[in-house]
Amino acid sequence: MTEPNLWTALALGAGYFGSSFQLVARSSRPQRERTGLLPAAYGLDYSEVSVRSRDGLELSGWWIPGGRERKAALLVHGLNASKASPYVLPALPVYAELGWNVLMIDLRAHGDSPGTRTTLGLTEVRDVLGGLDWLAQRGYPREAVVLHGWSMGAAAVLMVAAGEAVRAVVADSGYARLSRLLRQRVGGLLYPGVVLAAQTLLGAHPRRAAPEEAAAQLRAAGTPLYLLHGTADRTVPYDHALALHAAYPEARLWSLEGYPHVSAWRHPEYALRLRAFLDRLGGRW
Repeated sequence: MTEPNLWTALALGAGYFGSSFQLVARSSRPQRERTGLLPAAYGLDYSEVSVRSRDGLELSGWWIPGGRERKAALLVHGLNASKASPYVLPALPVYAELGWNVLMIDLRAHGDSPGTRTTLGLTEVRDVLGGLDWLAQRGYPREAVVLHGWSMGAAAVLMVAAGEAVRAVVADSGYARLSRLLRQRVGGLLYPGVVLAAQTLLGAHPRRAAPEEAAAQLRAAGTPLYLLHGTADRTVPYDHALALHAAYPEARLWSLEGYPHVSAWRHPEYALRLRAFLDRLGGRW
């Protein structure tokens, strides 16, 4: 290679990796959502709590007592959102009406929780595990807990549930594989650079985030799974829901025709369908 060609190649390489690192650096810093919404909007009492993540972060949470039965739900929001998100709170009255105690948390770098970076579900599993630990310390064992997540939160709860004997999982608009989602978002050409940047800046490899494999493990364990996904989702394309369902064909899949990302709560049958899934869990608590 001649010297001019060498310098051209080096410049192109520097530009390629520079763009990749800039993309990861920018997209891994989530926006802090401030909606001002509270459980009190539904007439529900709540208290502010602190939940310790598995790696020691003190996460902001809400505890909404629902009854004397020893059953609880852990609600987990998605990227650039919070426990007060407009798509998270509508699930709260459904659980409350059925006597479920509810824990809602702000994931790291979101809402009122500490942190500056997100890994789109990889390190966030430590936050979900911290939520399960918090519940267990208060008398709610894993087998009495429903994990309910949206988008990144859906991916996180699926991956956690694969290793924990929880009662059930509700996954709204979650991805099947982070590597597939990133390829769809950035393209095959830029993907290798994004992977290198994610490993360097965040210590995370997208291949490790594979809720699709977790769904197969839930199927083997017989853990009930409810999938919700809009067919017009441009953030996490609908084919991810089909992949998750293929890994767990017996799971319930609600395909919301024409609905975009995390918008199932807008459907007039949302509360009815979620309530029906929870009712069918049955069992003694």
